[in-house]
Amino acid sequence: MTKFTSALLACLLCSSAAFGFDPIGFIKKTVSDEGDITAGFSRDNRLNVVKDDVYKLMWQDSYGNDVSPLVIPSIEDPNSHYKPMTYAEAVHYCDDLNFAGFDDWRLPTINELLSITDDTRFDPAINKAFKNVAYKINDKGEKSYGLYRSSTRRAGDSSGAWVVYFSNGGGDFWCDVSDRCFVRCVRDY
Repeated sequence: MTKFTSALLACLLCSSAAFGFDPIGFIKKTVSDEGDITAGFSRDNRLNVVKDDVYKLMWQDSYGNDVSPLVIPSIEDPNSHYKPMTYAEAVHYCDDLNFAGFDDWRLPTINELLSITDDTRFDPAINKAFKNVAYKINDKGEKSYGLYRSSTRRAGDSSGAWVVYFSNGGGDFWCDVSDRCFVRCVRDY
């Protein structure tokens, strides 16, 4: 990040409190030098992770024969290892994950999940640096992108936790902790 970009970001973050400016929305709409990838994001195809240099986060972004539940052919497939998880299963999965040479993964907060949405996209509404988004296939062969679980519990209701719907990028949904939602782990770097 250049000195100018860093200074501009610091100014935007400081002014956001005083003027109600949305720096996350601004950053998400900023064009980067890497084509369609949002400024501040980069992808490491070797490790199958996405780095967010603005918030200093590294995101899991893999599928296949590893332990990631990111992409599934069908939720109803009893042989699938890529099933959605309850809240407790998701926390346990991320806490125990040893991936890309790191073992300090965790379940992201709702704000962290919202920071990787892309309001200019639909089905899936996620930053183009990410290559994998969980979905199920309906009877017509159409993909239906799923809800991703956050660690943020619903205030006043210990049985609920907030989720992000990557079909449209919305974060105003919550699920019961026993409901099954997809998981994308994150770590600080």
